[in-house]
Amino acid sequence: MKLLEQKSIVIAIKNTKEKFRTWQSIFFGMGFPIMFTIIFYFMFHEINPETGIDIYSYSIPGMITYAASMGTTSAAIVFTKDKSTGILERLDTMPTGRKNIFLGTLISESAFLTAQILVMFILGYGILGQYFVGFIELIIGFFVSLLFGILSVGIGIIIASFSKNAEVADGIALTFIMPVIFASGAMVPFESPIVYFMPPYWAKQIYLQFTVLGDGLTSNLYSSSLIGYTATETTIPIWGGILILIALTVSFIFIGIKLFQKKTKL
Repeated sequence: MKLLEQKSIVIAIKNTKEKFRTWQSIFFGMGFPIMFTIIFYFMFHEINPETGIDIYSYSIPGMITYAASMGTTSAAIVFTKDKSTGILERLDTMPTGRKNIFLGTLISESAFLTAQILVMFILGYGILGQYFVGFIELIIGFFVSLLFGILSVGIGIIIASFSKNAEVADGIALTFIMPVIFASGAMVPFESPIVYFMPPYWAKQIYLQFTVLGDGLTSNLYSSSLIGYTATETTIPIWGGILILIALTVSFIFIGIKLFQKKTKL
């Protein structure tokens, strides 16, 4: 069977077209992160005379993490739409079953997340000229952000499991995202043990220390404080943080699919 004839690919193409066809998807997926990035730039933009580095460079990883978190809203809406429009019932009558909806949606969401993160990278490093150690570190930061975006999709699937329609899914997702982003210290760093229970913290901190500080895998992660003399080291190395982020991603995707299957079982 040809590639484009595979049901999962068809679903992925359908979802991608829908996203780029409506201005609402583009605005909520990219508009809010871009808006916050620009506003925070004018609020915190200041060149350190000793290092020549813009202080705002330490905030860009948090902004891009916020952009990746929009995968929660996007996935919640897509999965809820497929549930409410009856596409699941139609897939259940096909030989390959509804597994295609998960694979197809993961493909389309990953494509959209890649576009989101690329736009943010262009804005942050290409247009605003923020500091980064090197291109290899920047690529690592990109993939860490994409991994967190996939984690966010898993959370979106969980939300879709309990949502009756797309409007409800959108509201729940936004209500979830904003407190968690702020409580993680990704947008405004602060000292509190609560950050370790927030998935965005791990993505932002790994990305920040790789890309801006130039730390290696064996360096310890900092708490979510402003990086400087007051920063507090944790006992977790960066490689341990990566394992935690991977474990969280796998867990949320697995739980999301299981819940969605249970809640929509015929």
